[in-house]
Amino acid sequence: MKNISLLKITAMVVTVAFASSFVNADDKLNKALEKAQSNIDDVTNSVAEAAKQLDFSALIEKLDSDENGMLSEAEVSANQSQLLHQEFNKMDVNQDKQIDEAEYNSYIAQVNEKAADIIKNAI
Repeated sequence: MKNISLLKITAMVVTVAFASSFVNADDKLNKALEKAQSNIDDVTNSVAEAAKQLDFSALIEKLDSDENGMLSEAEVSANQSQLLHQEFNKMDVNQDKQIDEAEYNSYIAQVNEKAADIIKNAI
């Protein structure tokens, strides 16, 4: 039987310990990435659901009191939706004090692009 030195055994134990810690760190990193992806998926689904609920035709049906197919600043204010009121001027690109479907859809597309950029940068 060969004589194995205590130094060789210690070196082997240290090597195995380091290897084990790297494997565990990789597992923790993978779990964290999976959780982050799950959170991103949840946010994406929530945004998609909110977008469906805020479809322009749904807003028109709910808010268009003069039934002209557009949202005026007065109609938005009467609804007491602070977010819609705050964002009105950003949506009203042609500054006619009315939001039509094209302006609304363009604004929603911009918001979605910004949200996608934020999510990409968070990864």
